[in-house]
Amino acid sequence: MSRYSTAKLMAWGIVALAAEVTLLETFAVKGARPELLLSVACFAALFARDSQQGLLACWGIGLLKDAASSGPLGLHALLFAVAGWAVLQVRQVLFRESPVTQLAVGFLAACWVNVAGAIFVSVTAGGIPVGVIVGKTLISALLTAAFTPALLLFFSRVRWSVR
Repeated sequence: MSRYSTAKLMAWGIVALAAEVTLLETFAVKGARPELLLSVACFAALFARDSQQGLLACWGIGLLKDAASSGPLGLHALLFAVAGWAVLQVRQVLFRESPVTQLAVGFLAACWVNVAGAIFVSVTAGGIPVGVIVGKTLISALLTAAFTPALLLFFSRVRWSVR
């Protein structure tokens, strides 16, 4: 799959957000949850028509996450855009259709977003114990990585819904 409509992907982002704040809210493991919106952003970066589309989609999906969080508006937008930028830099050498690649991208993106977000919170609102950061980051990254190939498989099966 090499093309998608940014507007349709944003609509799927709204669906993913609804799933995160309802269904996946109860699917927490020691306080860590899968980041379904981040999986959508990984798809956006891996299969963007060009870098501009990928960055715009990742930023917009991050804004959706910000709209539902209690943090500052723009934090997730920035973190998702940086994660998308990193994927865009290496996607030409990746086998994007491989579930292993998708697992790795989801895992690394979740590690980045969780650690950077935790550092921001520590600096602005007070320290978070390193053990908590590491534990929640690893669990969240593993859960996000598990969802990423499944989501990308779904998008490849129903291409009409993202084109």
